[in-house]
Amino acid sequence: MTNTSAENRPEKPGMPTFNGIATPKEHISSILGWLSGVMTGKYHRGQKEHGGSLWQKPGALANLEEEIMDLPVYYKTAKDQLRQMAIEGRSAAEAYEWLYGELPTSNRE
Repeated sequence: MTNTSAENRPEKPGMPTFNGIATPKEHISSILGWLSGVMTGKYHRGQKEHGGSLWQKPGALANLEEEIMDLPVYYKTAKDQLRQMAIEGRSAAEAYEWLYGELPTSNRE
């Protein structure tokens, strides 16, 4: 019997791959690689902006609550912007540039 576990094959036969991703294992590896890069950059920018040593500062939960409250605002705003751009017939590239503030590249992580 052939091994056809979900970990080793694409979700649907004949589906295109994106950024070379063809399996769930490759997909999670891509996500974790991206997260590591963006998290490291964000962490160092925050350390510089807020004076470093976050682990020694009081108020972590209060700051977290403020960040959590921002999340639905940004999400709903971006969702509405994307919907409006689709209604107006804007291209995916235009929407990407508007939402991210930069042009899409073919090898973005």
